[in-house]
Formats: sequence, C-alpha cells, structure tokens
Amino acid sequence: MSVADMAVRARVSPRTLTRRFDEQLGISPGRWLLDRRIAATRTLLEETDLPVETIAHRVGLSSAVNLRRRFHEALRTTPAAYRRAFRAERAGAGAGAGS
Repeated sequence: MSVADMAVRARVSPRTLTRRFDEQLGISPGRWLLDRRIAATRTLLEETDLPVETIAHRVGLSSAVNLRRRFHEALRTTPAAYRRAFRAERAGAGAGAGS
C-alpha cells in the first residue's frame, strides 16, 4: 500500500491526507506507514522463522535489502541480530520463570 492508495481508501486527496496526518499525528503518512511496516517486521521476526526476503514482501517493502536498510535506520540493528536477541531474551526469561 502506498500513500496514494491510502488517500484513495480515505476518499481524500494525497495532500489532504498528508495535512490530516500532520495535524492529528504529527507525522507524514509515509512515516506512519513505514512505522507500521517496521512493527510488522518485528512481529514476524519474533514469531516466525520466515526469511527476511519473505518478510520484506509481506510487510510491503520491495526487497530484503530495502527491509534491512529501513530496519537498521529505525532500530540500529539488523533483522538477523534482532531475531537472535529476541530469542535469546525469550529463552532467558523462560529459564527464569521456573525458578
């Protein structure tokens, strides 16, 4: 989905959509959309073993290269490092739960 697609679905012009996003959320529709894509990426990295290329297509980013670049810009880590850290944290939490 693109910002233009969002505007069509909201039945407003792209300019009106941008203005409303800025007024109500303080960010552009493009920034909001990217934030949603990064959040979806995090969920898929945490909950699945899907390859990064597959995740990129599922969240609407064009390629694994694009996903890695955007993910790193947002979180200052790579998708693979994020997945490893999340799983290590979850494994550590599970070990402490029975103590």
